[in-house]
Amino acid sequence: MEMTHTEVVSVKIKKEERPKEIYAIASITPYEDMDKKVNGNFILGFNEKAMAILVTQSIAHTMGMPPVNDLGDDAFDILNEFMNTIVGNAISEWDEFGFRVKFRPPTSVEYYDVPAHLSNEVEKYVIILQLDINYIAFRVTFSEVSVNKLRDKRILVVDDSRMVRGILERALKQREVQVELAENGQDAIEKFKTFRPDLTVMDINMPVMGGLDAIIQIRSFAPTAKFVILSSSSRKDEVVTAQTLDVSSYVTKPFKAEELFDALIKALA
Repeated sequence: MEMTHTEVVSVKIKKEERPKEIYAIASITPYEDMDKKVNGNFILGFNEKAMAILVTQSIAHTMGMPPVNDLGDDAFDILNEFMNTIVGNAISEWDEFGFRVKFRPPTSVEYYDVPAHLSNEVEKYVIILQLDINYIAFRVTFSEVSVNKLRDKRILVVDDSRMVRGILERALKQREVQVELAENGQDAIEKFKTFRPDLTVMDINMPVMGGLDAIIQIRSFAPTAKFVILSSSSRKDEVVTAQTLDVSSYVTKPFKAEELFDALIKALA
């Protein structure tokens, strides 16, 4: 689990037979297939708040964020982005098997009472992960010195996750980049008009307006605008649409910083 730097010791998948379940903390992502014959929810549930805090602390540490000690807005944003990444990777794999699914952004709630379904056609499965997150790692890294090709560039970062926006803002500013932030496609259009970026990093699945629609509208008044997609999913239809829009690169979450920066440099070249 790259975002948390934890090791999955064992995985158990079984059909959920309990009529009800209550989670102290849950991150919920609704989905439906393109034919609208199947729908449901991905639910990341924690029976104890302490475990939710432990996971958010691990992610925050991995991403170079300030420590998270309680379940406030920052913690929920981290859990939602973690969930967004899990779901995005799952539906990308489903897409390979021909099961095409779209999903809405996740939301986190406290004391989530999982609704009991009356229909016999509903099937529920639970995935139980035994994690090893109590260890200390001593790491030595060696980095090749390179020319900063992003210095003084203007980059607009568009993502509905405050965590992702914060991570990219810090990482880009460390490379002396001028950064502007937007939380959805509509916000991105307005910010683009005033900021006039050299490049835009665009998420796809966002509330209010998605990334692909925003790219189309931006291109209507800025036809040479450059874009790099940063998304939690890689559905074939989204990738094809991005290609038709002449997007420079398509990077999926969780992303490695150097992978993203290479895509940005390539797009700006």
